[in-house]
Amino acid sequence: MVGAGLVGACGALALARAGSSVLLVERAPLPPAPAGDARALVLSAASREVLQGLGAWDRLAPHTYAIEHIRVSDRGGFGSLRLEAGEAGLDALGWACPADLLLHELRGAMRDALAADACFDTRYLGHHQDGESVLVELMTGETLHTVRARLLVGADGAQSALRLARGIATDGYDYGQQAVIAPVTVERPVPHTAFEHFTREGPLALLPCGGARYVSVQCLLDARAMDALSLPDDAYAALLERRSGARLGRMTVVGPRRAHALARQRARRVIDLRMVLVGNAANTMHPNAAQGLNLGLRDVATLAACVEHAADPGSASLLERYAAARAPDHRRTVGFSDLLAQGFRSRLTSVSLGRRLALAGADLCAPARLRFVHEASGLAALARSTTAVRA
Repeated sequence: MVGAGLVGACGALALARAGSSVLLVERAPLPPAPAGDARALVLSAASREVLQGLGAWDRLAPHTYAIEHIRVSDRGGFGSLRLEAGEAGLDALGWACPADLLLHELRGAMRDALAADACFDTRYLGHHQDGESVLVELMTGETLHTVRARLLVGADGAQSALRLARGIATDGYDYGQQAVIAPVTVERPVPHTAFEHFTREGPLALLPCGGARYVSVQCLLDARAMDALSLPDDAYAALLERRSGARLGRMTVVGPRRAHALARQRARRVIDLRMVLVGNAANTMHPNAAQGLNLGLRDVATLAACVEHAADPGSASLLERYAAARAPDHRRTVGFSDLLAQGFRSRLTSVSLGRRLALAGADLCAPARLRFVHEASGLAALARSTTAVRA
């Protein structure tokens, strides 16, 4: 497994729990403590199920905050949508967790499982097939060494070295936006409620973290994002209040802001000779539906189900079965996030009217709301893909 980010750490743990002998390599050193990442990531019901199955949820649960209600609105229009966990028979629509704590705890669980087989500060240099295995060249410090594996898993992010080494092309789109992330406190918190407010420039999400604490994720055009990063805290808080319609009252910025470029990218294939790509190495998407990490966790859960009890975890037939099982989920999830990103930015009157009518219609139609919530939970997609690889 190459890459010890969120998906890589979970993937290594999942494969080890499935009975595989796993060596994980990560080019960055292991930080001694959480790195202070301001993001709040939302774990879906399917992701919680995956993490519970791996024995990692108990470590994470104290750092999470349940989102039981979501309010979706379109700036300047009549359309809005209310999503409720209770209506769908779920404990929560998702669980918000600070990204740095999530990574720290997942790596802790992974290192408990792998012990010395988790190698940080180690670079992947390349690999080539050798009979029914691959020889992988690695560099730790100044030491070059080679390891033999039956399957090589690339969880090394959007700029995947494994994908580039195998010449796998990607299809992508640059949204020309940055997601500006800042922790805030609010005057009038609404317990267990997240807000997503769409504007022509991009969505603004407010994710609850408990009490008066929220994490704001504001998508802005590139130039505007750079301006927003340079604002004093009080001016930036005022900008958030205006864009959110002041629904939570006065806001106070309580930590540093960060910006992340937004793009959609899909690998044209996710498998190669004894190699598979998971997470952002395979699919990168707009964060408007908070599905990127959840899609990656469904990748590794399905891969673990696929290789469990397999005589040869890197065989072509096994990897083809994995790719076929994951393709519908990849297509739907990336396509939906792109539809939201493109559709809510459109200035065409017909498109604006259509999306507002769609929001209003979905709010009035319980079956439509329930279907949306169950699909967003990832439970159906996870069941479909794991069942397909075990068939």
